[in-house]
Amino acid sequence: MNLQPRTLRELALQARSDRRRLLSVLGTADGEAVLQRLEARFETDLPVFQGKAGHYDALDAMRRDAQREVFLVIRRQLDLARQEATENNNEYEHDHDSDNN
Repeated sequence: MNLQPRTLRELALQARSDRRRLLSVLGTADGEAVLQRLEARFETDLPVFQGKAGHYDALDAMRRDAQREVFLVIRRQLDLARQEATENNNEYEHDHDSDNN
């Protein structure tokens, strides 16, 4: 494990690389299907607090909230990776358009 201090640029490049890998695995139709099945399995669409008014299981609420957070992070990272891929494509097209002029 590398314990050397890293610059913000290195950390940003690593995060971008991680997002690209996540997109390559979960950004496919099969990956989306897997995410949807997992979200259904862990009931991430339900409110955190379940049960009768005034009576709920705090541990169950904490578990549900943590599971939901995992999927929110994954979805956000996928969105960022798609946005970065679009920006890279636009920059590539712009560079090649100016080469042709």
